[in-house]
Amino acid sequence: MNLYIDPVNGLIVVVGLFVGYAVYRFPLTTPGGSASLNKQGDLSGGIAAAAAAIVILAFLFGRGDGTANQDGGNSPTPVATVHETRIDSPPPSSVAK
Repeated sequence: MNLYIDPVNGLIVVVGLFVGYAVYRFPLTTPGGSASLNKQGDLSGGIAAAAAAIVILAFLFGRGDGTANQDGGNSPTPVATVHETRIDSPPPSSVAK
């Protein structure tokens, strides 16, 4: 089974993962703290930064809003309606006047 991923969506995910990696790998040092003790950052901070970057970029590029459907953007057709007929009344052609 092949899964087609739009190149813009793939780029958004790659940029988000890069942002998360950058936040995890290169943390900011606190004033008065030693940079040698703080080699790596917080894992949850990196994951949160990656998720935030992906969501923000998806909104900026208009992805995930449902406008580009695989069926060409056609709206679904309505379900056929059911016409009710009464069994206890005679057909209109046999009614005597």
